[in-house]
Amino acid sequence: VFDVMQTTNALATSTGTMARLDAWERFALLSAAFCHDMDKMGVSEEFLSKAGDSTHGGYKNLIFRDALLQKHHALRALGVMVDRDIGILEGLSAEQYYQFRSAVSSIIHATEISRNSEYVAHLQELVARRAEDPAVEMDKQLAMELMVNCADISNVIKPAAVARRW
Repeated sequence: VFDVMQTTNALATSTGTMARLDAWERFALLSAAFCHDMDKMGVSEEFLSKAGDSTHGGYKNLIFRDALLQKHHALRALGVMVDRDIGILEGLSAEQYYQFRSAVSSIIHATEISRNSEYVAHLQELVARRAEDPAVEMDKQLAMELMVNCADISNVIKPAAVARRW
């Protein structure tokens, strides 16, 4: 968990993404990175799909038709953040809260491995657009989603000593 947050921060800082983000977006990015596996139960998406009603209060029969784990992580994270005893999001207006919630949920959902081809397509489109206009910048939400997704799967490219520590 801390590894993904630290790696996200390093990626976002070294690429200049962090400097492009507003304060609330930086908070959303690092919160999502920290919470992306919140309440992880050690089972796969396939297991949850087959378990159906008996797993996590019957999520399968609700609106959760895909990415059950990511949706669960996002719901748990936001549930903690809105807890009145904790008060992390206390100072946000309703509009700011919904914007923050949407960003965090989308970033956490981006860690669903089945979405990787979608992100490759986004990057290919960006490369094509930049070929025509080098000033074109990546959408901030897409950049945040990519940062956490890359950080989540990054241990395999880290030096062994670093990967083992995490």
